[in-house]
Amino acid sequence: MNGLMTKYKESLLKTPKPVPFSAIKGAMDYRGLLAYAKSQGKKISELAQEEKMKFYSE
Repeated sequence: MNGLMTKYKESLLKTPKPVPFSAIKGAMDYRGLLAYAKSQGKKISELAQEEKMKFYSE
């Protein structure tokens, strides 16, 4: 079990820090994105990146 804990701690060191909310530029229209996904019969995670970017504005 000790080897697993060592690998876990090493992976934590490699994990990037969270992005602060103040550093995020732009806005996402989640309500519109959800409505679009529903109309396509998909989940948001199943949409292509190009489809999601239609609802992003800077």
